Amino acid sequence: MNALNYYGICLIGMVIFTIAYLKIAKALKIHDHPVSRSSHTVVTITGFGLFLPMGLLIYTVCYSYNTLPVLFVVGFLMMVTISFIDDIIFIKHAIRFVFQIFSLILMASVLPFENGFADTLPVVIAVVIFSIGVLNAFNFMDGVNGMLGLNSLVIFLSLWWLNENSFDKEGAHIYYTDSVFLVTCIIGLCMFLFLNFRKKALVFAGDIGSIGIAFIICYMMFSLILKTGNYSYLLLFSVLGVDAGLTVIYKLILRENIFVPHRDFLFKKLAHVAKAPHIRISFIYAMIQLVINVIVIFQPYQKKLSSQLAVMFIIVVLLLATYIGFRNQYTKKRIIRFRDKE
Repeated sequence: MNALNYYGICLIGMVIFTIAYLKIAKALKIHDHPVSRSSHTVVTITGFGLFLPMGLLIYTVCYSYNTLPVLFVVGFLMMVTISFIDDIIFIKHAIRFVFQIFSLILMASVLPFENGFADTLPVVIAVVIFSIGVLNAFNFMDGVNGMLGLNSLVIFLSLWWLNENSFDKEGAHIYYTDSVFLVTCIIGLCMFLFLNFRKKALVFAGDIGSIGIAFIICYMMFSLILKTGNYSYLLLFSVLGVDAGLTVIYKLILRENIFVPHRDFLFKKLAHVAKAPHIRISFIYAMIQLVINVIVIFQPYQKKLSSQLAVMFIIVVLLLATYIGFRNQYTKKRIIRFRDKE
């Protein structure tokens, strides 16, 4: 089956899945109930991130050129299974953490290391630790309408473009994954955005969606970096990365639990303190990330690590300055409101 026919089948399959899931989730009451720290105020269907394993199923069954490593698939299925169960019934953080670690080890074991998995153990450990941070950062995005979907769409489109347009010094094409699988994820994300990117979201992706997306992005990102030797590709999700990283540092300084849902991300402050519409916040975040990705993708290739780090440093410093400026503004506003109430 050629790719074009497959995309048609995938789109039809995703539409059927969407209709079926909405009915099943409503009947089984797979809902996200708002609490005091939630970014939404009404009961909403959750767990729509099930489109990821559904897309994997369609890809595996209908596309004969499946090149995904088996251990990556096993790790992914483990990750999304425990996450979907957590969307339905609460699972202790320790249990989820064990599943995350094991799934990420499986993922790291099939990354294209030059010296093999065993000889690069320190790097593997660093990959797993970094990926845990990415998973948990993405996990907090789902509550703001469009935030998870739009930013993930920008990242997946960037990854697809790089897979189709990366070449070495001799002009040979560098493929780090199968573009058809990336397009499968993009189709699923578009279905999710149709239901989520609106004033009143009809669905949330749930843990299965946010963590599943982050898992795929981590694998693709590290595969791309190891294949091309270009570490500046870490900037492809730098907007969320800076927001999440500084928020974690802020909470650690305050000795607060970073795994408990909270409103300390900048995008949540914009929603709850500045009272900006969710879809506007999500759009701005995605557009900033898109601009950065275009710069990273189309800049002249820097072979030297020092040159790559210089590019990363400049962009990250600009993001840090923006983050700190907005955070201070809306933190002060929140303090003033509390004082007014007193």
